[in-house]
Amino acid sequence: MNSPDPETRGLGRRAVLKYTAAGAAGISATAFAQNGAFAASARFGGDSAEYLQKLYRDALDEGGKLVVWAGGSSPNQEVRTREAFVSAFPGIDAVFTVRYSPVQSALVNRQLALGGLEPDLVQLQTLYDFDHWKAQNALLPYRPPGAHAVFPQYRDPDDTYIGIMTRSFGRVSNSSLLSDAEAPRDAGDFLAPAFRDKIVIPDPTAEDAILFAFYLVTQKYGLRYMEQFMEQRPLIVANAGATTASLVSGQRTATLAHIASLAPVPGQPLRYVVPQTDQFMTWPQTVAIFRRARHPAAAKLYIAWQMTVERQSTGLQWPTRRDVAPAAGWKPINKYNSRLNGFREFLRDRAAVERYRALIRTFIAP
Repeated sequence: MNSPDPETRGLGRRAVLKYTAAGAAGISATAFAQNGAFAASARFGGDSAEYLQKLYRDALDEGGKLVVWAGGSSPNQEVRTREAFVSAFPGIDAVFTVRYSPVQSALVNRQLALGGLEPDLVQLQTLYDFDHWKAQNALLPYRPPGAHAVFPQYRDPDDTYIGIMTRSFGRVSNSSLLSDAEAPRDAGDFLAPAFRDKIVIPDPTAEDAILFAFYLVTQKYGLRYMEQFMEQRPLIVANAGATTASLVSGQRTATLAHIASLAPVPGQPLRYVVPQTDQFMTWPQTVAIFRRARHPAAAKLYIAWQMTVERQSTGLQWPTRRDVAPAAGWKPINKYNSRLNGFREFLRDRAAVERYRALIRTFIAP
């Protein structure tokens, strides 16, 4: 059966037989099958499985290595992603380096200018960087299987970047300390007397995603809201990890903008909810391969793997593919009050972003 995706078309049985006929990078055909590569790719079905198998062989042939620079606030944030990837494709040495997205993009810009580019691909939330790198002709166009099903707002029409997962800073609360009825949803709920000294937030001036979450609030409620919010004496912490720690420990009970799993995690009392009437921020965590990538086949394998139905259906929050259902009880992301391209449009006007950051800092800094 032919695939509708140009990247999977024409592989067929011959490619599969060639792929499994001999060892690669020291892995025999027998070990190759037993070690999980076949089992992993077979779960994806049809031509997608054959395509992943071909990319896997190509990735082993080019050296069996992958270097990913990912955006995040904790060095261990992508440990599970790496473990899942190398388990599915034994013999690939995947190295993930996690730093804040603005730090990653600045280092990439430095290396693009001076030479010696380290990452094969980046996975960031600084969406304006992808437009910049595309304009520099620094990105390698690549259309993975399933790209046709991704929300158009989440992918470049020229295939230089694509969103592999939808993320959101919504309302999060401690489900052990607050019932569903007590959990705040709209920004106005956080102004109730019960939440004085009970709120924690990552510093909204420290990164653009949290800043945009507050931008949406002040667009609806006005800047007076910031005065009222600060009167609640929120605990302002450095990052998402500190926010989680404060909520899980019970030091604080709720936050206006934080990320958490749509499905409850056993043993973790975090409840993620979307607002009732407020617009809230979402964004596609976006990936791109560099033209200078030393391991382009491994980079393509990683993106194709992330775009499989299996990966898309088991993510922390929403899939980016329209043909994959989110966690049970949740609607597709485009059915909620969140503009799919809102964060990208906000980020593109850098002067306006910096003016708003300076404005919010006048409320936060004192």
